[in-house]
Amino acid sequence: MKTESVPVRSEGKLLVAALGCAVVHHYLFYGKTWGVSFPLFVILFYVYYYWAVREKRELRLEPSMALAVPVLLLSFTYVAHSNLLLLVFNALAVPLLIVAHTTWHMSEGRPKTPFIVRLLDQVFVQTLRYVPQPVRVAFRSLSFKMKAGRSQELMKVLIGLIVSIPLLLAVVALLASADSMFDRTLARLPALAGDLELGLTLFRILWIACIATGLFAYVRGLLQPKPWPSRSAEEHFAAGSEPPATAPAATPANAPAAGVTPSATVPRIDATVAATILVVLNAVYLLFAFVQFSYFFGGGAAELPEGITYASYARKGFAELVVVTLINLTVLMIMLYGVKRPGLAAWRFLRALLGVLVGCTGIMLSSAYLRLSMYEEAYGYTVARLLVHAFMLFLLVLFVLALVKLWRERLPLLRCYAAVTVTAYVIVNYFGIDAAVARGNIQRYEATGRLDAAYLGSLGYEVVPLLLELKRKYPDAEGVDEALQSFRSRIESGKPASWTEFNWSEWRAAKALEE
Repeated sequence: MKTESVPVRSEGKLLVAALGCAVVHHYLFYGKTWGVSFPLFVILFYVYYYWAVREKRELRLEPSMALAVPVLLLSFTYVAHSNLLLLVFNALAVPLLIVAHTTWHMSEGRPKTPFIVRLLDQVFVQTLRYVPQPVRVAFRSLSFKMKAGRSQELMKVLIGLIVSIPLLLAVVALLASADSMFDRTLARLPALAGDLELGLTLFRILWIACIATGLFAYVRGLLQPKPWPSRSAEEHFAAGSEPPATAPAATPANAPAAGVTPSATVPRIDATVAATILVVLNAVYLLFAFVQFSYFFGGGAAELPEGITYASYARKGFAELVVVTLINLTVLMIMLYGVKRPGLAAWRFLRALLGVLVGCTGIMLSSAYLRLSMYEEAYGYTVARLLVHAFMLFLLVLFVLALVKLWRERLPLLRCYAAVTVTAYVIVNYFGIDAAVARGNIQRYEATGRLDAAYLGSLGYEVVPLLLELKRKYPDAEGVDEALQSFRSRIESGKPASWTEFNWSEWRAAKALEE
């Protein structure tokens, strides 16, 4: 019978390859800023991964490959862009998408479990199971070349060394404190060691060991995950009894299959209760929509109270409207998945109420969008405000998909939400948000003569060509010279020490400032 276990030699090759990847990781990232190094290591990881799983999964076009596209696009943002906020988020998003991609790729043919459960199991269970495995693999490879007695003695020596480290540190510290001459001798040891820089060398070795262990453990967990115990086995152990030595001779005909138990009934909301909630909410939202059409969408036919400007009116409300929109999205998802399905006529009525809820939410989002736009016209554009704009458009797409779900029940809504989320995040990264903020503020300067040049000087390098163009058109624009000087200082102080730190945006800004 063919076994699913990974042979010792294959494990050794897997560990050696992980060690090679870790050495490359150290070369690309140690003491260097992230640039072209980031996508290069992502590509290297995929080479390592597909080489490791080649016997179980062929490299071919399949649905899971769709996740590799955003992974590569987001990794290349470290070459193309310089928005610090998005780059920080990408440092979290890229590993998460890689885990999702590889877990999806390797989960074909396994027991169907919720995808989020598989993700958590892969990271926190399967990977951690194999963290000690590199030590075992290294020991086994040595023991093959030694006699049994010598390998056991070597294992004992290693255990003794590991146990002695904390004891040695404590003893050395006490002796150095007790004898000043001994302390001076210890202080001269680094000089006696020449330029080895022992502490730094140990840190680099630890860096490589940690990365190699992480890569090996993760891929090893994908190759041979520990199966989930059956429900019947869990209950058997929970009762405190031993597992049976042999299978029972016979099973009653009406007994459930092994490892399968009827799931507990999930409590659901009564349709009448749900309809009542929606009627109450929609009544309030329709009244709100009427007020919005009076002040915003009706061309301002109704006058604001004395002392309230449209800018202050806008500033006060858009955040609250976004929160209400999130509440409505939660209500909508509960109604779609948590309500007892009534009769056909009652379900049509409930869908109509949900349609009104979606429509009113669309009005709220439009109102919040207009409020924020008015606030930007009064106080200027920032990255945070443009991200809020993007988030509101993203919410609008989610509600449109939910509206489609109301009338086409076969639509896999959660999958669509996941795809839209990843797509929207990639679009935000490649939209050029810093340049968009600069363009908006420059247009506002041309209309009002007001410009926060210091803020523009704190953005990414994509702003430099726009500031240079502004300086050519308006030589007397206040603060532009200082902002450009700020960019020059940043470029001078952060000159790449290696080709791995190359960033297209920074290089283009440096060339433009030299002209």
